Amino acid sequence: MIYTVNFGGERLDRIARKTMQTEQRGSVEAILAANPELAKALEGLAVAAGTKIRIPEDFTPADTGKTTLAWE
Repeated sequence: MIYTVNFGGERLDRIARKTMQTEQRGSVEAILAANPELAKALEGLAVAAGTKIRIPEDFTPADTGKTTLAWE
């Protein structure tokens, strides 16, 4: 799947959340692995508008075995 960033300044973790249903468990790393040129194109932590990102369809979330609650 190809995801096109519509708005400038969209963070990679939020893109992972939208497209892969999680921003944790290796999803951001999987996106970066599928798009080796993407790390150089980042503007700080944001992805520029118009950037096309390959989203890996065979992604399996890593099992961390640990759950951290937001208030911990």
